[in-house]
Amino acid sequence: MGNIKRLIARFDQMAHYPMKELGYSRLWLMWDFAMAFLRHRCSISNYFLYRFYHLNTRGRREFISLYQMRDIHRLNPPSIFADFEEKDRFLNRFDAFTHRDWVGRVVRDSREEFEAFAQKNPTCVIKPRAECGGHGIALCTLTPENIAQTYDRMVTEDLIAEGVLVQCDEMASLHPQSVNTVRITTIKGKIVSVALRMGAEGSFVDNGGSGGIFAGVDPDTGIVITQGADLSEHRFLSHPTTGVVLTGFQIPQWDNVKQTIAEATKVIPNALVVGWDIAITDNGPALIEGNGYPGVQILQTAGPHGVRRAWMSALR
Repeated sequence: MGNIKRLIARFDQMAHYPMKELGYSRLWLMWDFAMAFLRHRCSISNYFLYRFYHLNTRGRREFISLYQMRDIHRLNPPSIFADFEEKDRFLNRFDAFTHRDWVGRVVRDSREEFEAFAQKNPTCVIKPRAECGGHGIALCTLTPENIAQTYDRMVTEDLIAEGVLVQCDEMASLHPQSVNTVRITTIKGKIVSVALRMGAEGSFVDNGGSGGIFAGVDPDTGIVITQGADLSEHRFLSHPTTGVVLTGFQIPQWDNVKQTIAEATKVIPNALVVGWDIAITDNGPALIEGNGYPGVQILQTAGPHGVRRAWMSALR
């Protein structure tokens, strides 16, 4: 009963825009969602963020739903997930592409290594070792007085520490308080989808699940080709915090970004589908992390079309 109540509350929350602004009835939306769930295996978020209430069956088939994405995830060999989902293992495996100092919870985990890291990186980023979505990430200032306490916290809370990356001016112009990144999804080593991710309202992180904004990018040119969006059903022609116009924005160093991804995919060649997060500094692209369970929500929310056709073609 509790789960049903939570689902209904979630439905009503996301139905607010089409009901209040577009005039759809709650009863019709519930019936239409039920049909979409049965036919397309979509979640409540999929239904509203992709605006299925506007689309016919053919239009809905252009999108990959949450449950279809889970089937795609199963195509990845189970052996790859530790290297992607455990951040210190990822940083160790892809050390040639990360371009920052770090200490881990499993790799580089000694007290001596942490103290050496603290001397070089008095300001660092602390993040959970095996979580995603930007949750639990914080800036930390290390001092002689708190080094021991911080190290103990890393051990007990399963955290890692990374040096702070300084993004290039072009990327900082979007939202200077966060390191703004590019999410690149590869299938069989080929780039199939790209999204620009930006923080908003002074947030330190750019993740969509933490209030960030995202926009679709042309994989060939690195140019933003959609409006911006967030996971609360808002759309943006320009960044709401900085006013930067999003459509037409050129991701800097795009050829270098694509080359970095091409080389990174060779490190674990049996990984079928990977979502790569990459920052861009004055010294070139830097991998933030890789995802063996990449999502499609930010890739499909901002634009008018889904990625199903491109993904299915690449998977054949």
